[in-house]
Amino acid sequence: MRVRWQTGRMADRSPRISDYGAIGDCRTMALVSREGSIDWWCQPRFDSPSIFARILDPKRGGSFGVEADGLRAAGRRYLPHTGVLETRLSARGGELTVTDFAALEARDAGGTPAPFARQKLVRLLRCTSGRVELVLRLRARPAYGTVTRPRLTLVGPPEARRRTLELHAAGRTIDLAATRDWDTIRAGDATLTLDLAAGDEVGVAVDYGPGDLAGEGIEHGDGHHSEPVTLDLLHDWLDGTVAFWERWAAMNTYDGPYRDLVERSAITLKLLTYHPSGAVVAAGTTSLPETIGGERNWDYRFTWLRDASFTLFSLNTIGYRAETDAFMRWLTRVCSDDPDPLVLYRVDGTTANRERTLPHLAGHRGSRPVRIGNGAAWQRQLDIYGEVLDAAYLDARGGGNVADDEWHLFAALADLALARWRRADTSIWEVRGGHRHFTYSKVMCWVALDRAIRVARILDREQGERERVARWRSEAAEIRRTVMRRGRRADGAFTQSFGTDVVDASALVFPLVGFIHGDAPSATATLHAVEAELSDASGLIQRYRADEEVEGVRGREGAFLICSFWLCDNFALRGELDRARARFEELTATANDLGLFSEEWDAVSGEMLGNVPQAFTHIGLISSAHNLQRAERHAIRGPVRQDAPRD
Repeated sequence: MRVRWQTGRMADRSPRISDYGAIGDCRTMALVSREGSIDWWCQPRFDSPSIFARILDPKRGGSFGVEADGLRAAGRRYLPHTGVLETRLSARGGELTVTDFAALEARDAGGTPAPFARQKLVRLLRCTSGRVELVLRLRARPAYGTVTRPRLTLVGPPEARRRTLELHAAGRTIDLAATRDWDTIRAGDATLTLDLAAGDEVGVAVDYGPGDLAGEGIEHGDGHHSEPVTLDLLHDWLDGTVAFWERWAAMNTYDGPYRDLVERSAITLKLLTYHPSGAVVAAGTTSLPETIGGERNWDYRFTWLRDASFTLFSLNTIGYRAETDAFMRWLTRVCSDDPDPLVLYRVDGTTANRERTLPHLAGHRGSRPVRIGNGAAWQRQLDIYGEVLDAAYLDARGGGNVADDEWHLFAALADLALARWRRADTSIWEVRGGHRHFTYSKVMCWVALDRAIRVARILDREQGERERVARWRSEAAEIRRTVMRRGRRADGAFTQSFGTDVVDASALVFPLVGFIHGDAPSATATLHAVEAELSDASGLIQRYRADEEVEGVRGREGAFLICSFWLCDNFALRGELDRARARFEELTATANDLGLFSEEWDAVSGEMLGNVPQAFTHIGLISSAHNLQRAERHAIRGPVRQDAPRD
């Protein structure tokens, strides 16, 4: 993906999901529209209440935007190798560039650049040609829009220039310091009216904490800025942020033909990590719909053990080991008091909020309800044991330092898989229509036992755990026999659950985790069944055919993009490289112009669907690029070796 300006107009319509770019500091995330409006931001953490939520309600959500006569989007890009976003706008009389970033500084942590967060959201506006008259308008609506007129005050003597604007809401104080003075405060809104000639620049720093030196900075008092906000200072922060991202991006070991795409996905996944704890969130947003106008709207700002493990697996394949180590430490802490982990947690390791709806918000383009919290936290999802242990095995195989308490956790998770695999559950897709014997969950319990055995071997613990390992090996064989007997239909394709003929795209994972050989009859039958029964109008893959009885929720959904990447992986595994490459390049076209992916894709409208940026899809891209490169190298040297059985 070459870095270049992308052009387009918003016209008179509500922003689409694809209209947004993401910035963040590995603690929180903001979304910026094509027209330079910050329409989503929760602080000080991903899972905190929003300050701006226009993406979920144009009237009540709040935003921090640019207004000018004839304003239109002229282009945007990320600065190369960074998470710093540039948006180019044109207006009557000239053009300007808006540079948005969350200020970071690289701190060395064992040779790895760690993101020190200043807890400052920075906007730099520079007139690049002509003359532009504009208004920078703050419409903060804290607590998911329930505070419609927040208290705003100016701090400093009346005669002082560039007084700081304070926003008071929900027991917190947020400072907004600009290099020009705020001119209007009315009904909870504030404006900065500007007349910029070519070369003129204005900056604003939104200060939401004292920085990492003071911990997470949940509470702070007045006057956080230890020095006046000047353009020189803001550019110093910009330089530090760019330096961090450049150093981090340079650690990427992928050297194949899709390096730009892989790098952008890696940076996006890093943006979704919560550095203070090591947790990884599934997405940066809540309630962006899987169908426009539908009710499949979920809060993804939490750490799913499954999604985090997939994230770390993909990052590990391209050289990022520190993130895996940090997550495993987080998981060990989470499970220190309760060795029976939940499906998902808040980023600090506490239990996720109870799911509830926000009826006062209209939803993205009328898609209701808007939900916060996620009821899936208390579901039984047996597949999580396998996903965590698969990531642990990759780390151990690569020479990762597995501490004693981590080994005890891995062994305990394997024991849970051994004890529970015969139970029904809700599985990877978190259905709300009741428990079933999902084939995917059975296979991932097999993965848990298989990887625990392998990790024991790597750590030289087989002798000390001889009886335990023997039980794991025996039960893994029993799981495989059961799945092969009860989890396939007459044509040999794996089914969604025992006793049905319904096919599910999650079965594409089975060859990828070594449960079955990639060209085994059952793998081939499953591949053909998924293509025939789950392809949409564009050839992308749906998870399964929507079934209200199984799901417990109404409506349809789009193509689930990670499933199409799994299809690409299967082609690569089978040596069908032309089909794999074609599929991969079709999938990359579903990203927006910045290289960001959502969860799903609507082939009819050509629109992104679901929360964004979505870790699952960026995981799929990295893994498929890696698998394609690996398969192409083996195509020169000989067939890919697989230890998995052929039915």
